[in-house]
Amino acid sequence: MYRATAVLALGVAGLLTTVSGCGSSTTPEQRPGDNLAAPHVSPTATRSLSSSASISLPIEEYLLKNDEHSQILYASKLLVRQCMARFGFDYAVDASWKSPADPKGDAANMVRRYGVSDTETAARYGYHPAPDMVPAAPASTQPMSDAESNVFLGDTPGPGGSGPAPKSYKGQKIPSHGCSGEAERKLGKGLQERLPEDINDASFQQSMSTPQVTAAFRSWSTCMKKHGYTFQNPLEPLRGQLPASPSAAEIERAKTDVACKQKTNLIGTWVAVESAIQKKLIEKNQEALTQVRATAQKTIEQSAKVSAGGSVS
Repeated sequence: MYRATAVLALGVAGLLTTVSGCGSSTTPEQRPGDNLAAPHVSPTATRSLSSSASISLPIEEYLLKNDEHSQILYASKLLVRQCMARFGFDYAVDASWKSPADPKGDAANMVRRYGVSDTETAARYGYHPAPDMVPAAPASTQPMSDAESNVFLGDTPGPGGSGPAPKSYKGQKIPSHGCSGEAERKLGKGLQERLPEDINDASFQQSMSTPQVTAAFRSWSTCMKKHGYTFQNPLEPLRGQLPASPSAAEIERAKTDVACKQKTNLIGTWVAVESAIQKKLIEKNQEALTQVRATAQKTIEQSAKVSAGGSVS
Protein backbone atom coordinates (compact mmCIF):
# COMPACT_ATOMS: atom_id res chain seq x y z
CA MET A 1 0.00 0.00 0.00
CA TYR A 2 2.91 2.31 0.55
CA ARG A 3 4.25 4.78 -1.96
CA ALA A 4 7.98 5.36 -2.44
CA THR A 5 9.75 7.38 0.20
CA ALA A 6 11.35 10.67 -0.71
CA VAL A 7 14.91 9.44 -1.01
CA LEU A 8 14.00 6.58 -3.34
CA ALA A 9 11.71 8.81 -5.37
CA LEU A 10 14.55 11.26 -5.96
CA GLY A 11 16.14 8.64 -8.17
CA VAL A 12 18.86 7.09 -6.05
CA ALA A 13 17.44 3.68 -5.23
CA GLY A 14 20.33 1.52 -4.14
CA LEU A 15 22.35 4.34 -2.59
CA LEU A 16 20.42 4.02 0.66
CA THR A 17 18.43 1.29 2.30
CA THR A 18 16.92 3.60 4.89
CA VAL A 19 13.13 3.49 4.56
CA SER A 20 10.99 5.68 6.74
CA GLY A 21 8.77 3.76 9.10
CA CYS A 22 10.40 0.35 8.62
CA GLY A 23 12.22 0.18 11.91
CA SER A 24 13.28 2.56 14.63
CA SER A 25 15.10 2.62 17.91
CA THR A 26 13.19 1.43 20.92
CA THR A 27 12.24 4.03 23.51
CA PRO A 28 10.42 3.58 26.81
CA GLU A 29 7.77 6.07 25.74
CA GLN A 30 4.93 5.04 23.45
CA ARG A 31 4.79 7.18 20.37
CA PRO A 32 1.94 7.83 17.92
CA GLY A 33 1.45 4.79 15.74
CA ASP A 34 3.22 2.34 18.06
CA ASN A 35 -0.08 0.59 18.74
CA LEU A 36 -2.22 0.20 15.65
CA ALA A 37 -4.32 -2.69 16.85
CA ALA A 38 -7.99 -1.78 16.71
CA PRO A 39 -10.40 -3.27 19.23
CA HIS A 40 -13.23 -5.49 18.05
CA VAL A 41 -15.44 -3.59 15.63
CA SER A 42 -19.00 -4.19 14.61
CA PRO A 43 -20.19 -1.87 11.81
CA THR A 44 -23.58 -0.34 12.51
CA ALA A 45 -24.54 -0.29 8.83
CA THR A 46 -23.39 -2.10 5.72
CA ARG A 47 -24.20 -0.54 2.38
CA SER A 48 -24.79 -2.54 -0.74
CA LEU A 49 -21.88 -1.65 -3.02
CA SER A 50 -21.28 -2.92 -6.54
CA SER A 51 -17.86 -1.26 -6.83
CA SER A 52 -15.23 0.38 -4.65
CA ALA A 53 -14.16 3.01 -7.19
CA SER A 54 -16.35 5.85 -5.87
CA ILE A 55 -15.89 5.02 -2.19
CA SER A 56 -13.50 6.73 0.22
CA LEU A 57 -12.18 5.57 3.57
CA PRO A 58 -11.83 7.76 6.69
CA ILE A 59 -8.00 7.77 6.63
CA GLU A 60 -7.95 9.40 3.19
CA GLU A 61 -8.52 12.75 4.91
CA TYR A 62 -4.93 12.48 6.17
CA LEU A 63 -3.25 10.77 3.21
CA LEU A 64 -1.54 12.77 0.48
CA LYS A 65 -3.54 12.86 -2.74
CA ASN A 66 -1.75 11.67 -5.86
CA ASP A 67 -1.27 15.19 -7.21
CA GLU A 68 0.01 16.44 -3.85
CA HIS A 69 2.46 13.54 -3.65
CA SER A 70 3.75 14.20 -7.15
CA GLN A 71 4.03 17.94 -6.57
CA ILE A 72 6.22 17.40 -3.51
CA LEU A 73 8.43 14.91 -5.35
CA TYR A 74 8.83 17.24 -8.31
CA ALA A 75 9.68 20.23 -6.11
CA SER A 76 12.17 18.08 -4.19
CA LYS A 77 13.94 17.18 -7.38
CA LEU A 78 14.03 20.81 -8.52
CA LEU A 79 15.65 21.84 -5.23
CA VAL A 80 18.16 18.99 -5.48
CA ARG A 81 19.02 20.10 -9.01
CA GLN A 82 19.66 23.66 -7.79
CA CYS A 83 21.87 22.39 -4.99
CA MET A 84 23.81 19.95 -7.17
CA ALA A 85 24.40 22.70 -9.73
CA ARG A 86 26.26 24.72 -7.08
CA PHE A 87 28.80 21.90 -7.01
CA GLY A 88 29.01 21.62 -10.79
CA PHE A 89 26.79 18.56 -11.22
CA ASP A 90 23.87 18.21 -13.62
CA TYR A 91 20.98 16.53 -11.82
CA ALA A 92 18.32 15.68 -14.40
CA VAL A 93 14.67 16.31 -13.56
CA ASP A 94 12.15 14.46 -15.70
CA ALA A 95 8.96 16.48 -16.20
CA SER A 96 6.95 13.25 -15.92
CA TRP A 97 7.41 13.44 -12.15
CA LYS A 98 5.15 16.49 -12.15
CA SER A 99 2.07 14.71 -13.50
CA PRO A 100 0.86 11.44 -11.96
CA ALA A 101 -0.99 8.97 -14.15
CA ASP A 102 -4.12 9.51 -12.08
CA PRO A 103 -3.86 13.04 -10.58
CA LYS A 104 -7.10 12.93 -8.60
CA GLY A 105 -6.84 9.25 -7.75
CA ASP A 106 -7.26 8.26 -4.14
CA ALA A 107 -4.21 7.45 -2.06
CA ALA A 108 -5.94 4.39 -0.58
CA ASN A 109 -6.09 2.75 -4.03
CA MET A 110 -9.80 2.08 -3.71
CA VAL A 111 -10.09 1.13 -7.39
CA ARG A 112 -7.94 -1.96 -6.78
CA ARG A 113 -7.91 -2.23 -2.98
CA TYR A 114 -10.22 -5.24 -2.85
CA GLY A 115 -9.18 -6.69 -6.17
CA VAL A 116 -11.04 -6.04 -9.41
CA SER A 117 -14.48 -4.65 -8.61
CA ASP A 118 -15.74 -2.85 -11.70
CA THR A 119 -17.71 -4.80 -14.30
CA GLU A 120 -16.67 -2.69 -17.29
CA THR A 121 -13.00 -2.69 -16.33
CA ALA A 122 -13.02 -6.47 -15.81
CA ALA A 123 -14.65 -6.98 -19.21
CA ARG A 124 -11.95 -4.91 -20.93
CA TYR A 125 -8.79 -5.59 -18.98
CA GLY A 126 -9.41 -8.66 -16.83
CA TYR A 127 -7.10 -8.36 -13.81
CA HIS A 128 -4.83 -5.88 -15.58
CA PRO A 129 -5.01 -2.24 -14.46
CA ALA A 130 -6.51 0.20 -16.93
CA PRO A 131 -3.80 2.01 -18.94
CA ASP A 132 -4.57 5.39 -17.35
CA MET A 133 -3.75 3.91 -13.94
CA VAL A 134 -0.22 2.84 -14.87
CA PRO A 135 2.39 5.51 -14.06
CA ALA A 136 4.86 6.35 -16.78
CA ALA A 137 8.35 5.07 -16.09
CA PRO A 138 10.75 7.94 -15.33
CA ALA A 139 13.50 8.49 -17.85
CA SER A 140 16.54 6.41 -17.01
CA THR A 141 19.46 8.28 -15.51
CA GLN A 142 23.16 7.58 -15.41
CA PRO A 143 24.51 6.17 -12.13
CA MET A 144 26.01 8.80 -9.88
CA SER A 145 29.76 9.02 -9.50
CA ASP A 146 31.22 8.76 -6.02
CA ALA A 147 31.65 12.52 -5.93
CA GLU A 148 28.03 13.13 -6.96
CA SER A 149 26.80 10.62 -4.39
CA ASN A 150 28.82 12.35 -1.67
CA VAL A 151 27.26 15.70 -2.52
CA PHE A 152 23.78 14.24 -2.87
CA LEU A 153 23.85 12.26 0.39
CA GLY A 154 26.36 14.20 2.47
CA ASP A 155 26.63 12.66 5.92
CA THR A 156 23.42 10.63 5.61
CA PRO A 157 24.11 7.27 7.31
CA GLY A 158 24.33 4.47 4.78
CA PRO A 159 24.61 0.70 4.93
CA GLY A 160 27.95 -0.89 5.66
CA GLY A 161 29.53 1.96 7.60
CA SER A 162 32.03 2.93 4.90
CA GLY A 163 33.70 5.59 7.00
CA PRO A 164 33.14 9.32 7.49
CA ALA A 165 31.63 11.18 4.55
CA PRO A 166 33.50 14.13 3.03
CA LYS A 167 32.42 17.45 4.53
CA SER A 168 33.21 19.48 1.45
CA TYR A 169 33.71 19.25 -2.30
CA LYS A 170 36.16 21.49 -4.14
CA GLY A 171 36.23 23.95 -1.28
CA GLN A 172 32.43 24.12 -0.83
CA LYS A 173 30.81 22.78 2.31
CA ILE A 174 28.37 19.95 1.63
CA PRO A 175 25.00 20.56 3.33
CA SER A 176 23.95 18.34 6.21
CA HIS A 177 22.65 15.09 4.66
CA GLY A 178 23.70 16.45 1.28
CA CYS A 179 21.51 18.09 -1.31
CA SER A 180 18.70 15.66 -0.56
CA GLY A 181 18.72 16.82 3.07
CA GLU A 182 18.78 20.46 2.01
CA ALA A 183 15.72 19.91 -0.17
CA GLU A 184 13.82 18.25 2.66
CA ARG A 185 14.65 21.04 5.09
CA LYS A 186 13.36 23.62 2.65
CA LEU A 187 10.13 21.76 1.91
CA GLY A 188 9.45 20.19 5.29
CA LYS A 189 8.74 16.60 6.24
CA GLY A 190 5.33 16.27 4.61
CA LEU A 191 6.45 13.36 2.47
CA GLN A 192 8.04 11.47 5.36
CA GLU A 193 5.04 11.24 7.68
CA ARG A 194 4.04 7.58 7.78
CA LEU A 195 1.32 7.40 10.43
CA PRO A 196 -1.61 7.78 7.98
CA GLU A 197 -0.03 5.20 5.66
CA ASP A 198 0.52 2.85 8.61
CA ILE A 199 -3.14 3.13 9.60
CA ASN A 200 -4.18 2.63 5.99
CA ASP A 201 -2.19 -0.60 5.86
CA ALA A 202 -3.09 -1.79 9.37
CA SER A 203 -6.83 -1.48 8.78
CA PHE A 204 -6.57 -3.50 5.59
CA GLN A 205 -4.57 -6.29 7.21
CA GLN A 206 -6.76 -6.43 10.31
CA SER A 207 -10.01 -6.37 8.35
CA MET A 208 -9.17 -9.64 6.60
CA SER A 209 -9.32 -11.58 9.88
CA THR A 210 -12.63 -10.17 11.16
CA PRO A 211 -15.63 -12.52 11.31
CA GLN A 212 -17.64 -10.31 8.94
CA VAL A 213 -15.01 -10.22 6.20
CA THR A 214 -13.98 -13.86 6.48
CA ALA A 215 -17.66 -14.84 6.18
CA ALA A 216 -17.91 -12.65 3.07
CA PHE A 217 -14.79 -14.36 1.69
CA ARG A 218 -16.43 -17.77 2.15
CA SER A 219 -19.58 -16.65 0.36
CA TRP A 220 -17.56 -15.19 -2.50
CA SER A 221 -15.40 -18.33 -2.68
CA THR A 222 -18.50 -20.53 -2.86
CA CYS A 223 -19.89 -18.39 -5.67
CA MET A 224 -16.61 -18.63 -7.60
CA LYS A 225 -16.45 -22.41 -7.12
CA LYS A 226 -19.88 -22.79 -8.72
CA HIS A 227 -18.32 -21.30 -11.86
CA GLY A 228 -15.27 -23.56 -11.76
CA TYR A 229 -12.78 -21.28 -9.95
CA THR A 230 -11.11 -22.24 -6.67
CA PHE A 231 -9.95 -19.26 -4.62
CA GLN A 232 -10.10 -18.68 -0.87
CA ASN A 233 -10.18 -14.88 -1.01
CA PRO A 234 -10.38 -12.11 -3.64
CA LEU A 235 -6.68 -11.29 -3.46
CA GLU A 236 -5.57 -14.70 -4.71
CA PRO A 237 -6.46 -14.07 -8.39
CA LEU A 238 -4.14 -11.05 -8.35
CA ARG A 239 -1.08 -13.01 -7.28
CA GLY A 240 1.52 -14.06 -9.77
CA GLN A 241 2.87 -12.41 -12.89
CA LEU A 242 0.27 -11.22 -15.37
CA PRO A 243 0.97 -11.66 -19.10
CA ALA A 244 1.45 -8.65 -21.34
CA SER A 245 -2.24 -8.55 -22.20
CA PRO A 246 -5.34 -10.23 -20.77
CA SER A 247 -6.54 -13.45 -22.33
CA ALA A 248 -10.17 -14.32 -22.93
CA ALA A 249 -9.97 -16.79 -20.03
CA GLU A 250 -8.61 -14.10 -17.69
CA ILE A 251 -11.35 -11.68 -18.68
CA GLU A 252 -14.05 -14.31 -18.09
CA ARG A 253 -12.59 -15.11 -14.67
CA ALA A 254 -12.41 -11.41 -13.73
CA LYS A 255 -16.01 -10.85 -14.81
CA THR A 256 -17.12 -13.78 -12.67
CA ASP A 257 -15.05 -12.41 -9.78
CA VAL A 258 -16.85 -9.06 -9.94
CA ALA A 259 -20.25 -10.71 -10.31
CA CYS A 260 -19.64 -12.83 -7.20
CA LYS A 261 -18.49 -9.77 -5.26
CA GLN A 262 -21.73 -8.05 -6.19
CA LYS A 263 -23.88 -11.07 -5.40
CA THR A 264 -22.36 -11.47 -1.92
CA ASN A 265 -21.92 -7.72 -1.26
CA LEU A 266 -18.32 -8.43 -0.37
CA ILE A 267 -17.24 -4.87 -1.15
CA GLY A 268 -19.97 -3.35 1.03
CA THR A 269 -19.02 -5.60 3.94
CA TRP A 270 -15.29 -5.01 3.58
CA VAL A 271 -15.66 -1.22 3.32
CA ALA A 272 -17.92 -1.13 6.39
CA VAL A 273 -15.49 -3.17 8.49
CA GLU A 274 -12.39 -1.31 7.35
CA SER A 275 -14.05 2.07 7.89
CA ALA A 276 -14.95 1.06 11.45
CA ILE A 277 -11.38 -0.04 12.15
CA GLN A 278 -9.96 3.17 10.73
CA LYS A 279 -12.30 5.32 12.80
CA LYS A 280 -11.04 3.59 15.94
CA LEU A 281 -7.40 4.02 14.95
CA ILE A 282 -7.94 7.65 13.97
CA GLU A 283 -9.56 8.33 17.33
CA LYS A 284 -6.58 6.77 19.13
CA ASN A 285 -4.13 8.90 17.11
CA GLN A 286 -6.17 12.04 16.44
CA GLU A 287 -3.71 14.57 17.82
CA ALA A 288 -0.78 13.10 15.92
CA LEU A 289 -2.78 12.84 12.69
CA THR A 290 -3.87 16.46 12.92
CA GLN A 291 -0.22 17.48 13.22
CA VAL A 292 0.74 15.21 10.34
CA ARG A 293 -1.79 16.86 8.04
CA ALA A 294 -0.65 20.35 9.11
CA THR A 295 2.96 19.39 8.32
CA ALA A 296 1.92 17.98 4.98
CA GLN A 297 -0.04 21.10 4.09
CA LYS A 298 2.95 23.31 4.80
CA THR A 299 5.13 21.09 2.58
CA ILE A 300 2.51 21.23 -0.19
CA GLU A 301 2.49 25.03 -0.05
CA GLN A 302 6.29 25.19 -0.16
CA SER A 303 6.33 22.76 -3.07
CA ALA A 304 3.88 24.90 -5.03
CA LYS A 305 6.22 27.88 -4.67
CA VAL A 306 9.20 25.89 -5.92
CA SER A 307 7.29 24.42 -8.86
CA ALA A 308 6.17 27.92 -9.84
CA GLY A 309 9.78 29.11 -9.94
CA GLY A 310 9.85 30.76 -6.54
CA SER A 311 12.40 30.32 -3.79
CA VAL A 312 11.99 28.91 -0.30
CA SER A 313 14.29 28.89 2.67
